[in-house]
Amino acid sequence: MSKLSEKFAAGKKALAERQSAEAKDSTSPPSSFARAAGPLHGSVSTMKIDLLKAEIDALKAAKPVMKIHPSEIKASAWVNRHQDSFEVPEFAAFKAEIESAAGNIQPIKVRPLKSADTSGGAKYEIVFGHRRHRACLELGIEVNVIVDDIDEKTMFVEMDRENRERADLRPFEQGLMYARALDSGLFSSLRKLSEEIGADPTNISKAVSLARLPEPILDSFESRLDIQYRWASDLKAALEKEPELILARAADIKKQRSSGNHLSSQSAFNLLVGKVSSSSKPVARKVTVGKRVLTITERDKMITYEFDTLGREKLSKIEKFIASVMAE
Repeated sequence: MSKLSEKFAAGKKALAERQSAEAKDSTSPPSSFARAAGPLHGSVSTMKIDLLKAEIDALKAAKPVMKIHPSEIKASAWVNRHQDSFEVPEFAAFKAEIESAAGNIQPIKVRPLKSADTSGGAKYEIVFGHRRHRACLELGIEVNVIVDDIDEKTMFVEMDRENRERADLRPFEQGLMYARALDSGLFSSLRKLSEEIGADPTNISKAVSLARLPEPILDSFESRLDIQYRWASDLKAALEKEPELILARAADIKKQRSSGNHLSSQSAFNLLVGKVSSSSKPVARKVTVGKRVLTITERDKMITYEFDTLGREKLSKIEKFIASVMAE
């Protein structure tokens, strides 16, 4: 049994022992409104929270909680928090909670750095808890930590599991983490990665494809954190079929935003893959050749082309070309 499995088993055992002790100490029958303990009663999310708490209790029992200044701790090489996640109201509220509690109640986990990696004053590397560390760093207060000397792969697996149990990581951030692990050779294949972390390979594949989207496409969204798993297939198919068209649409979205036209991330996705609703504004782009200008306008499932009169001979060539494309 791996160290990770042992810790998880210890967490479940601690939970069972706590529930047993509570049952023995109780001198009165439970209220009809009380939530019964045990895996057959609470919701799945409640079970996860209970198991996570039990695991933390087990970790605390095995490893003492220490206070370390956040400047002595650096982000993991597998850090999956995009900068945007520290600039949203949710993070400001999260930081305020930590400030009111005079520190992070739930400790983060770190591992000691080897002497060769301690440049810049850092002595530890985050295993999980990047948001809690960032909040304490910005507040200038010590962060509660549990120190554990673990290897690279165990560190990655623990970070991924903790993030998925907390369910606050966005698809793009998750994809970045998986893509880095694959690119670095930490896991030999996507299948091996899914087996090690116990996650659905389909979701991993979607997350990685989102993280690997071209920069112009990623810049089309208000925030990369808005990108959804369900958009992965459509974006990938559109890029494979008509990459130049999708990139042209992305450029147009950027131009519209710079001119003051607000476009939500959902609207940007619709425009990128051609799912433009009838209530949406038409998307127009121009192609200039010398003094002549061709205007291409997209709305719903219609595309219109406008250009100066070219003469019957050139117009006939254009009609034949369009007909040949339609016949493909």
